[in-house]
Amino acid sequence: MNLHKDYARLKVVSPEKVCKGPAVAFLTSSVNLQSSIFAGHIEEEFNTRCSIVQRTPSFSIDGLKADYVLLDCVGLLKSDLDHLLRDIHASINPPSIILLNVDDPNEVDFVLHWERVLGLMPARSEPSVIMERLGRIFSGEYWFPREVLHNFLRQHRRPKRWMSSSSNLTQRERQILELICECRTNADIAEVLCVSEHTVKSHLYKVYKKIGCKNRLEASSWASQNL
Repeated sequence: MNLHKDYARLKVVSPEKVCKGPAVAFLTSSVNLQSSIFAGHIEEEFNTRCSIVQRTPSFSIDGLKADYVLLDCVGLLKSDLDHLLRDIHASINPPSIILLNVDDPNEVDFVLHWERVLGLMPARSEPSVIMERLGRIFSGEYWFPREVLHNFLRQHRRPKRWMSSSSNLTQRERQILELICECRTNADIAEVLCVSEHTVKSHLYKVYKKIGCKNRLEASSWASQNL
């Protein structure tokens, strides 16, 4: 979205104005004019304060006081997103999270497993549409693209053809399944188990074959019901 073009004429909320809306933090990789204009629009639209926080390698969620975090996903790798969501959920008072500028929503459907993630906005969404959806979320609703929800429900609600017994899994395979349920990446699992990523992939191949699953989402669902 072209924040500069669409928000250039907006007036930013004055410091003296009493704000009654939720506290919002816009977490982005680049603090610039566009992010400032976007934050100003959030403040004016929802009568709130919207702080801009730069996402750097040394960024820590500790000390971030906000009811909602608007997470700009531009340039954010899938593995980094997973780590960031884990850190946020592990904080003492985790805020609600809304993902913005997601290039391929279906590639990050794992975020539906995280209870604090309330919404996901695809890249190139119109600013007016984003504001309308944010308003719904701030009012207590969820908002995810229909295709993402469709795929998620299809994975979890279709008739089970999986093996009901887990007795043929090795202890290491069980460990890997448990870590998958925590949304750990292959690199994370390799580090926890002190093995190589190649070894993790080899174990996963055997696990999928044994329990009749095709991907991590199916394996996670199977594990939650059978382990």
